[in-house]
Amino acid sequence: MERSRRPHGLRTQKISISVSKDDLRLLTERARRVHRGNLSAVVHEMAETLRRKEALVALLDDFGGEPSTAAELQALRDEIAHAPTGKPRRPAA
Repeated sequence: MERSRRPHGLRTQKISISVSKDDLRLLTERARRVHRGNLSAVVHEMAETLRRKEALVALLDDFGGEPSTAAELQALRDEIAHAPTGKPRRPAA
């Protein structure tokens, strides 16, 4: 199980949000399972994911690319998952 401690020096700000009951259930289950019940850690985790996605969009914009569809992303994940790893083996003598 992951530790849910914030990095040292991370300043926080208290906010108030409204979410659906289903979303709150999902968030609190994730908090219990991964972050010892710390709901703020789940929000931090979601912000980190969003930050990575935004960086990818910015990178695609810099290179003139178009965002991929869900099907294209899944095809890429499948290709990576089945790619050979490590050094190629030599044929047996």
